[in-house]
Amino acid sequence: MNNAKLAGVCFLVLVALSSCSCYAREVNQVDHCLLDKKKVMRDCWHNIEKSLGDRYPPLESPCCHTIKDAKDIHCVCDRFTAHELTLISLSKFATVTRACGNGLHTHSNCAGYRVPEITPPSPPASP
Repeated sequence: MNNAKLAGVCFLVLVALSSCSCYAREVNQVDHCLLDKKKVMRDCWHNIEKSLGDRYPPLESPCCHTIKDAKDIHCVCDRFTAHELTLISLSKFATVTRACGNGLHTHSNCAGYRVPEITPPSPPASP
């Protein structure tokens, strides 16, 4: 009987330790989407803000570097908070991603915004 109790206790300890190690791995994993979203909000604010914003940042701008370096630009859409969505234009965000060379896919969903086909503006005519 004691051996059965000892085996049961050992089993419970083993289960507890294995579940703790799984949880520890999940906690230590980095949420690249959230990190990339924070960088986008910092570096692209002047390009995606609703009232102002230039949809076409220079390719060498910090904003474009952030967009190009994002591990998965689509998952950034899932990390925008409700408050952030009141401050930014998803249309501008989609255009900025395309202008910077890491565009959201046409017809994909970005936080409820269906991304249209985006064509860059024509270069200015030479005088």
